[in-house]
Amino acid sequence: MASYGKAAPSSCGAAHASAPANGHQGIAALLLDETPLTRECLSAGLSLRDPSLQVRTAASLDEARAILAAGTPPAVVLCNVASLTPPGSSVLATLRGLAGVFGRTPLVVLSDGEDADLPLEASRLGVRGCLPTSVGLAVAREALRQVAGGGTFFPSPFLHRLMQRGEATEDSMADDPPPPPGGAALTARQRGVLQRLREGKSNRVIAQELGISENTAKVHVRGILRALGASNRAEAVRKAWRLTEPADCRALSRDRD
Repeated sequence: MASYGKAAPSSCGAAHASAPANGHQGIAALLLDETPLTRECLSAGLSLRDPSLQVRTAASLDEARAILAAGTPPAVVLCNVASLTPPGSSVLATLRGLAGVFGRTPLVVLSDGEDADLPLEASRLGVRGCLPTSVGLAVAREALRQVAGGGTFFPSPFLHRLMQRGEATEDSMADDPPPPPGGAALTARQRGVLQRLREGKSNRVIAQELGISENTAKVHVRGILRALGASNRAEAVRKAWRLTEPADCRALSRDRD
């Protein structure tokens, strides 16, 4: 798809330069989108929603490469893969072509829901997040911050699909260390938190649902990671799924503590 030119200067430039809002650490993000309307609206919306999220835009892959090569790379790249896909071509083929282009910079891709296999392929390729266009700016902001902080973001329907189709993560699971002998012992509260991690919920949402503070939710998440020998939330979900028998899974789903 041909690019219609570079993004117009954002009206949120002053917000970009402002101090972190609400105590949030400033995060530099790069939005790659060849469609001017979605590129400019998403960039402006994210910047207004969170002034500490410093969003630069690129209207083409070449422009994105130039930005990455010009200085300090962003903490996360958000890419509208569909906008980069020529008419008649496969979005999945475009996604495969993007794999590795951004080096160690975490990649999050936009999905409009029509490509059911996009999250699956993204997981196989090491993409760190898949953001459906059906979510709002608050969730998009949360996803970018989570991935920039070293986590992953796959919302509930995608997580369920990935877990139901075991082949989705065969490659990434092959290098996982063996589970602790006898499985990991989790408290009732940790099982309630783990269930919500499976649903792709943030610490804030988990805290609200369980009636605990966000800091306490974070403590439970760290405890789950340690117990399962996982380095991030998605890996913890995969390992818990491997260690749990179907009957136990049903009990876990009922456990609301």
